[in-house]
Amino acid sequence: MASSRSLGTRTLRGMFWAYGSYVGGRLLTLLATAILARLLTPREFGLVALAILFMFLLETLADLGVSQALVIVKEEDELEHAETVFVWSIALGAAFSIITAAASPLAASFFDQPGLTALLAVLGLRFFIRSIGATHFTLAQKRIDFRPRTAAQLSDVTLRGLTAIGFAIAGFGAWSLVLGYIVGSVASTVVLWVMVKWRPRLKPQRAHLPQLLRFGGTLTGLNLLTAMETNLDFIFIGRFLTASDLGLYSLGFRLPELLILNLSVVAGQVLFPAFASIEREDLSRAFRVSLRYTLMIALPMAAGLAVLAHPFILALFGDQWEGSVPAMRVLTLYALAVAISIPGGTIFKAMGRAGILLVIGMPEAILLFAAIWTFVDHGIVAVAACMAGVMGAVALINTGLAMGKLGVGPSAVWRLLWPPLLATAGMAAVLFPIERAIDSPWPALLIGGVAGGLTYLGLLWLFARDALIRLRDIARGQNGGRGDEGTPGTDAVA
Repeated sequence: MASSRSLGTRTLRGMFWAYGSYVGGRLLTLLATAILARLLTPREFGLVALAILFMFLLETLADLGVSQALVIVKEEDELEHAETVFVWSIALGAAFSIITAAASPLAASFFDQPGLTALLAVLGLRFFIRSIGATHFTLAQKRIDFRPRTAAQLSDVTLRGLTAIGFAIAGFGAWSLVLGYIVGSVASTVVLWVMVKWRPRLKPQRAHLPQLLRFGGTLTGLNLLTAMETNLDFIFIGRFLTASDLGLYSLGFRLPELLILNLSVVAGQVLFPAFASIEREDLSRAFRVSLRYTLMIALPMAAGLAVLAHPFILALFGDQWEGSVPAMRVLTLYALAVAISIPGGTIFKAMGRAGILLVIGMPEAILLFAAIWTFVDHGIVAVAACMAGVMGAVALINTGLAMGKLGVGPSAVWRLLWPPLLATAGMAAVLFPIERAIDSPWPALLIGGVAGGLTYLGLLWLFARDALIRLRDIARGQNGGRGDEGTPGTDAVA
């Protein structure tokens, strides 16, 4: 096991740096989306969203979880197991590319969108392209080295955006987005091979596969269930409403995804190998620290996006997307719930108890299906409310179970919650009159962003100065002085 101090500093710094870099990549995506929103129609966005939805569901099965199982393999067995993972990933990547092409007419028929057939067949090539770099990605994650991932991400989104914009200007419509995804995937894979100094010798061993599949299979079941749950909204809107409705909903999802859901992605990727590497007695503190910083980031972002949703949409995407505003406000609550659930869920994965999450996920999926089935005819805002309500309940359950497993009492969690909660409430109180008083979207965003940000940081400095000092020290590359809860030194993950 790694020492708690060195692992903690490396993990928090990794999350801090990885999230900033991840958001940087997503900002490039947002810039490209803002340009494309003025070149394409809501229907064209909706058509590609259907193709991406189908792809996303299949991607949860892409290697049956063996690449993630590599994360918990002992360090001395890492390279040997990586050979098996590489060959397995390539074979399944090729298979899923073929399956996607074969199934594309069925998907087009289900959504009653004939144009989806060719788009989906070409987009399916991403399975094979991405499988070539999947093992390199996992090795970097296992080592908590997120530089290759970030470089690959930035290469992907930059070339994807430039390609899509170029083809959109040339009049390729929905095809511009598909071609952008293919070019971006190639760029990402090339960067991973350049930056991760591991080369396969193509010597897989069958003996490794059962062990990898046992853990990976559980994660695959969990990931598939999660993918179904998180995309039921897109499935129902695509099936029972219109492609334009799906385009509006998809764009309303962009900013919550960019700033909050991506926090969940980064947190899960950094915390999983970190939690798996520390002693059991350190997990309680690791959970508290990770939950604290998640709340400090996710709460103000959710409040800011909800209050400033109207100027955000109009400034970035234009008046034709104003119908996205109400859905975006509700989707920020959904994104917040997902972020809060990550520390608790990752604890169980790191302990090899992913089956607990699978048990929780099954009734969650049934409830979500029933809710959206009942309310989809009321429009995209009702669907967003179903997602937010069910995910809010799941966040409470995940966090509560983790607290019970680790012996963390409600009073300990309240001490983590109240400073960012009060600071967020003060920030929202400042943002509301600004949003109401300023009609022009860009001035509202600029003034609101500065005033809200300063208010939040000022209040957090009053309520939780130690946490801000800790983040400052990590950003400067220092180990910090006192721990996160007033205890000397640095334990576990922070």
